[in-house]
Amino acid sequence: MKIAIIGSTGAVGQELKRLLQEKNADSSALICFDSKSSISFDGIDLAFFCVSKEVAKELIPKAREKGVLCIDSSTAYRADPDVPLVIPEINGHILDQHQGIIASPNCTTTLMLLPLAPLHRRFGIKRIVAATYQAVSGAGRGAMEELEEQTKAVLANEVPIPNLFPYPCAFNVFPHESEMDTSGYVAEEIKMHQETRKILDDENVSVTATCVRVPVFRVHSIALNVEFQNPIQREEVLEILKKAPGVVLQNTPIPLDAAQQKPVFCGRIRLDHTQSNTLEMWVVGDQLLKGAALNMIQIAQHKMELCLR
Repeated sequence: MKIAIIGSTGAVGQELKRLLQEKNADSSALICFDSKSSISFDGIDLAFFCVSKEVAKELIPKAREKGVLCIDSSTAYRADPDVPLVIPEINGHILDQHQGIIASPNCTTTLMLLPLAPLHRRFGIKRIVAATYQAVSGAGRGAMEELEEQTKAVLANEVPIPNLFPYPCAFNVFPHESEMDTSGYVAEEIKMHQETRKILDDENVSVTATCVRVPVFRVHSIALNVEFQNPIQREEVLEILKKAPGVVLQNTPIPLDAAQQKPVFCGRIRLDHTQSNTLEMWVVGDQLLKGAALNMIQIAQHKMELCLR
């Protein structure tokens, strides 16, 4: 099987390449393109797209004409009703419904839903209130370089100059920089609501989020307040989370625990004493791995397993 990574020089593309090499993938069967390359899909069986929405919209139809299975990490096809939006541990069963394109969700949505999906199946989620603390690497490799340069500048008593972000990111926090609509929500917050409903296949679940950038290189953190339809017991919640695939339960997980780790870490599990049937939770996960590259590889693996059944 010949595999292509489109956007291989970016942060997610680099993680994809590393993960595939870890799996001892035949190096001669792996072809890497940056997003500006002249790309031919001749002879390619599977392509991972780690590019912008605009580039994905341009290239994926060309790949499909060649019969390539496309796994896309951009927003280009996530809302398309004919394209499955997949976290394999949650809804991998829908992968046989694809028409050559499979979308991987927003990284923050993925990290949030990995522990919440099994709780939803047991208790039924009514409403999620999320506050995110998002690493700069969610904006790409250049953003990590910007944080490093600005940190050095501040420590040298110089004024940090923002480039990719609207504000200095070193020693600072600010609301997520994605585009704001007329409601006052930014795109990152809207994605969490819309993608959660599609992945859980439940239009009754509501998500309201406030997304914030923090001066962390990698690993997103999320504070969650989750209201359920049915009564919950903390002990049962803990038992469910202990068995949840891809989830590690800790008392107080921190980004340093999750950096370059494949699982999502979850802790500070407690009942909200101000409202019935409501749970408080803290989640951290490496958004370049499970939030992006690892999830894409797991989609491909799961799809291959379905083909062999």
